[in-house]
Amino acid sequence: MMNPTKGKSYRFALILVTSLFFFWGFVHNLDPILIPHLRKAFLLNDFESSLVDSAVFIAYFVMALPAGFIMRRYGYKSGIIIGLLLFGLGSILFVPAANTLQYAFFLGALFIIACGLTFLETAANPYVTVLGPPETATQRINFSQSFNGLAAFVAPNYIGKLILSGKELTKAQQEAMSPAQLNAYLSNEAASVKAPYFILGVIILIVAVIFYFTKLPDIKHEEEGETGSASFSGTLSSIKLRWGIVAQFFYVGAQVCVGSFFIRMCTHAAGMDEKSATTYLGSMDWPLC
Repeated sequence: MMNPTKGKSYRFALILVTSLFFFWGFVHNLDPILIPHLRKAFLLNDFESSLVDSAVFIAYFVMALPAGFIMRRYGYKSGIIIGLLLFGLGSILFVPAANTLQYAFFLGALFIIACGLTFLETAANPYVTVLGPPETATQRINFSQSFNGLAAFVAPNYIGKLILSGKELTKAQQEAMSPAQLNAYLSNEAASVKAPYFILGVIILIVAVIFYFTKLPDIKHEEEGETGSASFSGTLSSIKLRWGIVAQFFYVGAQVCVGSFFIRMCTHAAGMDEKSATTYLGSMDWPLC
């Protein structure tokens, strides 16, 4: 268990940690924008474009336990800084990915971002609960998590419209273009992600520096005679936890599938343009995070 902090004010620390909820909600809610965008930029089919989600959630699956072990060993602040560095690096890598027009490069950058988000989500949720009196822990975490919803509105409504051009060529239009014209179109489509993700990456790295120089409470786990591995295996023995994992698997799967192909459904089934579809995506009452 963790030691709650008592008798101290950690208002600035709480503001910093709460900002993480907004940042990871923000980038998660750009994924449904990237799927139709990269589909056009690389002439992908639906399966290939869905690899955007695969890159993100495979990273969560791979990094979840290592993130927890690293923070148990080196502390939550170190985990947050590692997460922010990975998040910032992955975002900046969108620039060379767009320059080289390599879809695999984009997927690699998304994987790195998601590795960073795994650290942030592992640390931030329990961290918020101990940044103040135990009796107000529920209010603090509810307040912090509300910034996920704010990010779910801001990302598609404002940044999504900057990324999506609203232009989609038919098969006939593509065939009528010369190779140079088609390459110029694809390059312009891919390039629209560079500025938003580069700016995001720089902001995240600045936040990492702020975390590094900010004095935060030292939160450690009390082992109470158990090793980390024994405690983990003991936790998995709970039937409620196992069913909770199953429920979370199907819940997130359904949530992500709907959000990821929402714009495609709007443009092809409802005849809506991409930018109008992002408005409806931003109005959905649950964040993709």
